[in-house]
Amino acid sequence: MNIYVVSAIGEGKTVLSAFDNALQKAGVYNYNLITLSSIIPPGSRIITTTQYSTPVEEFGYKLYVIKAEMRSQKKGEYICSGIGWYGLKDGRGFFVEHELKGKRKNQVQSEINDRIMYSLEDLCTFRGVPFRKNHVKSSTAITCVKDYPSCVLVLAVYQSEGWKVRK
Repeated sequence: MNIYVVSAIGEGKTVLSAFDNALQKAGVYNYNLITLSSIIPPGSRIITTTQYSTPVEEFGYKLYVIKAEMRSQKKGEYICSGIGWYGLKDGRGFFVEHELKGKRKNQVQSEINDRIMYSLEDLCTFRGVPFRKNHVKSSTAITCVKDYPSCVLVLAVYQSEGWKVRK
């Protein structure tokens, strides 16, 4: 299975519309998102991309994702979201997701990277898997809230699924 990691930053007149704008930029705004926990199935391949491609005929479908998102309307505040992952040789692995707010960009970026690293180290330890820092991968989105409410979003997109129509 291919799992696509995509990140986006959105703005809008409200924090909700900023979230929708981030979904649009990520390419997933016409789906119903279903959030999963953290497990990467065997045989998976993680692919980072700038935008997920949504077929028109999948409007309203379910989309299974791991999601990290942060919204704010407080001017001058930095918001950051991130997803990290740790893969094993057979394609299995784990995702972690974190969100953070702060006053300084460097501090927020550093803290989210640390949280991702520490969480993945714990997940490996809990499962008896050897942990190697150089196997950690991550994707983050960070912005400073300016004139409009903002949202930072990072998704790991698994797959879409249509609805079963009852007759």
